[in-house]
Amino acid sequence: MEDYLIGVDIGTSSIKAVLTTPVGEIVARSTVHYPTHHPQPGWAEQDPEHWWKGAVEAIRSVTAGHPGRVAGIGVSGQGCGVTLVDQAGDVIRPAIIWMDSRSEPQCERLRQCCLEEVLVQNGKSPAPYNADPVLLWLIENEPESIRRAETSLTTTAYLNFRLTGQKVANRSDASLLMAFDLAAKTWSEELIEKFEIPRRLYPPLADCAEVIGELTPAAAQELGLQAGIPVVAGGEDTSSAGMAMGAVKEGYAFLSLGTAGTVYMPTTGRHVRPELLTFLHVLEGQYLIGGSMAALGASLSWLHKLLGQDREIESLIDLAAQSQPGAGGLIFLPYMSGELQPINDGYARGMFFGLSLSTELKDIVRAVLEGTAYAVAHNLALIESLGIPITEVRAVGGPTRSALWCQIIADVIGRPLHVVSREAGAPLGNALLAGQGVGLIENAAGAALQAARVEHSHQPDMHKHEHYQRMFEVYCQLYPQVKEQYARLAQL
Repeated sequence: MEDYLIGVDIGTSSIKAVLTTPVGEIVARSTVHYPTHHPQPGWAEQDPEHWWKGAVEAIRSVTAGHPGRVAGIGVSGQGCGVTLVDQAGDVIRPAIIWMDSRSEPQCERLRQCCLEEVLVQNGKSPAPYNADPVLLWLIENEPESIRRAETSLTTTAYLNFRLTGQKVANRSDASLLMAFDLAAKTWSEELIEKFEIPRRLYPPLADCAEVIGELTPAAAQELGLQAGIPVVAGGEDTSSAGMAMGAVKEGYAFLSLGTAGTVYMPTTGRHVRPELLTFLHVLEGQYLIGGSMAALGASLSWLHKLLGQDREIESLIDLAAQSQPGAGGLIFLPYMSGELQPINDGYARGMFFGLSLSTELKDIVRAVLEGTAYAVAHNLALIESLGIPITEVRAVGGPTRSALWCQIIADVIGRPLHVVSREAGAPLGNALLAGQGVGLIENAAGAALQAARVEHSHQPDMHKHEHYQRMFEVYCQLYPQVKEQYARLAQL
């Protein structure tokens, strides 16, 4: 009987599952979508029950027709998020996900009181995506929710709890929180006390490939699987995706492009730059440094929705091809849901700069695509400013299916963009982690290098790059000039 592995990723808009062989060959895949709720401007919440129901549907789908033995399960999720559960394991309120910006006032207080201590231990500037300021917001605004909570779980940890009954966080996820000591690779008791957040809200930790428990009989029945299947702690979704793409050594930057976007590179050194994010890779002994963009694909989806659903999103991209590089002098800031790195500003919002009577729809669409590429370039430039040369840039995700979008990114960054097989995403990375955890795979990184395939590459047009460089300079200067106005606007 053949052995299989299951990898699951809880993304911002959907849950994905794959069934793989021990060598990383995907034999089945499934995607299930769920909604995000925005009760107020800048808020973003999801129902954790949707994650579980999506997991059940996706796992049942990939295992149907494959009677072999499932040897292990690995899960990743959308990084920071706050899911409060009580002692019985019941969810107390909707989960507050990473793209929520309600905790900007708490972030500002943390910057005033604790910035240096946080940077020394964790290397991060307080930002609303982070669970710690969200917990402070809850303490101040929903004290009853905090009083009832036994602990706070990340998205990954919550799904693992539903699978195993164990409330455990993986170190990759946990290292995104400010109350984490990157050097010691555990919670910082000093920072937790300094933040005045109840210690019980920070759960026990486990390594990413460590088996944290077994599939419970109740979960097994819902999933149509055998009870007792080992479940590993898994990782943060960006980290799992990076490994699956073959980004397992320093110099290999990778882009994971979807509703949001991420730009990271593995490194063996613990580099600190406040504008960027440093956290633990799912691979032992490595860190990731880079940044996340809150509304990369979401910016184009917003424009598509605004223009009406009768127009296909692909036709919008075709329209952008009719505009020239530089979009007729139009620059778009893709801060549609606040922004993470490199500005870390929950008050930031999207902006078109350079509109005129000659601006056409084709220019607006192209400006959106170019604005997302500038955001990628901004983070890449900051990574290289640390003295770490980038030797290769790999990309995966929905936007990579657009040749124009990929070419714009290559032209903006001035280097080849290598598109990796769509199979090389976080679910595959999680399956490989599970394989290592249960002993079917000796080394997940090696297996990932073998499994990751570059499907095609986009070579930069250096003449266009020179033009984009001039536009990029303006792009980088815009936010600092309007930063204070964003904050004022948010208070009106």
